[in-house]
Amino acid sequence: MKQNNKILIKNLKIVVDDGTQEQTIVLDTFSKDFAPNKIHFIIGNSGSGKTTLLSHFNGLIKSKYGDIIIGDLKILGNKKKIKNIKNLRKTVGMVFQFPEYQLFKDTIEKDIMFGPINLGVPKNEAKKRAKHYLTLLGLNDSFLQRSPFNLSGGQKRRVALAGILAIEPDILIFDEPTAGLDPAGEKDMMNIIMNLKKSGKTIFVITHVMDQVLAIGDQVTVIGNKKILASGEPYEIFTNEKLIRDNYLDKPKVIKVINQLIKLNPKFKKLIELKPKNVDELADQIYTLMKQKGGKK
Repeated sequence: MKQNNKILIKNLKIVVDDGTQEQTIVLDTFSKDFAPNKIHFIIGNSGSGKTTLLSHFNGLIKSKYGDIIIGDLKILGNKKKIKNIKNLRKTVGMVFQFPEYQLFKDTIEKDIMFGPINLGVPKNEAKKRAKHYLTLLGLNDSFLQRSPFNLSGGQKRRVALAGILAIEPDILIFDEPTAGLDPAGEKDMMNIIMNLKKSGKTIFVITHVMDQVLAIGDQVTVIGNKKILASGEPYEIFTNEKLIRDNYLDKPKVIKVINQLIKLNPKFKKLIELKPKNVDELADQIYTLMKQKGGKK
């Protein structure tokens, strides 16, 4: 897929069909596009349809209503089968909430090679990719002949992610990528996602950790009440008090602190314009702002 192509959703409707005439609507009819080479966060309460929506992007689930167009690939609602499904799986890789549960080969190298070989990559090329992506994720090639079952939780997740990256998709979907990780592992995962964006990938992330959304997100889409409620940059979403309140969404810690500071002194409204993404940036900008205003430190 060329990176200047958008992901287009046209009149998509997602329903659960139990085989009878009864249908449960997960997401009602909507159209939307997602820009390439961005980190898109999909947020909303549990059961709102986040994972279900993104599972349509690589054909794990297919709706009979509406179309999804990804570059030259089309997932058409009026067609029973997806044309060029292998190309779709090469283009869109999905990293599940606990991808380490997908490890099943007796060596790490074989596990990483499995996906590419299944999609037609020659064995020699798959071996090269296994070494390259394992190293990229911070595990050297001495790990290749080791069993994936003797690794730590964080190492297993890196191996599972290397298997997805070895397919070399243009688009990556992460479902709760830091679930079960300690703070160091969470930070490493966020750095990995940012580096993937720098390499030209388009990233989708489902999370309940709003600090992550503010820290690295380019665009945020909020799902609830069977529809797309809002879409915009992180500060646009998290300063929409009605949206946050009506949908019981949490705010990032940085936004909470800014709101408290504004109550103490309206001059801190400037922080909303400065858009600090994390606590360190917030502290620097508070210091600078107070210095400019002649405030006491």
